[in-house]
Amino acid sequence: MTAYIDAMRRYFDFSGRSTRAQFWFYHLALVGIAVGTFIIDIMISGGREPQPLVSAVAVVGHYIPSLAIIVRRLHDSGSSGWLVLLCLIPGIGIVAFIAFGCFTPTPGPNRYGLPLQPQPHSHSAPATAPAASQAANGSVVDRIEKIAALRASGAIDDAEYAQLKNQILSGVAR
Repeated sequence: MTAYIDAMRRYFDFSGRSTRAQFWFYHLALVGIAVGTFIIDIMISGGREPQPLVSAVAVVGHYIPSLAIIVRRLHDSGSSGWLVLLCLIPGIGIVAFIAFGCFTPTPGPNRYGLPLQPQPHSHSAPATAPAASQAANGSVVDRIEKIAALRASGAIDDAEYAQLKNQILSGVAR
């Protein structure tokens, strides 16, 4: 569900990167929404031939974020976002869509930014990790630059950025 919420939060964001998991979980949620809204259309029609009223609104409302997450997925693999136009070609579109979702991500930074990292959870390593383990994860400046790039791409919000930055800095102070 977080992949869906993230994609909707980044509604018009065609820059940056999105992971395979974000891509597929967003589209899985979208299929669930489409089925649910079609069922509502059937219930509204009362047994007559259903008119796609509610489902049409849902599809139109998700068109731009769907294109945006496909573009970000293409960026994650180092490909141009303009390849999304292949998804609009009848017959070829579905094949292109599935292929784009399966592309291997570029390890490390590429021309579209840093790769997205999994978000830390409350049960992850404590912020009081010794300096030696922090050195293994990169310098403090590098780590802050990485989370700043995640904030700039919309992968994390300002509150998450502040929390992660405080964790990094509190580990240095000890």
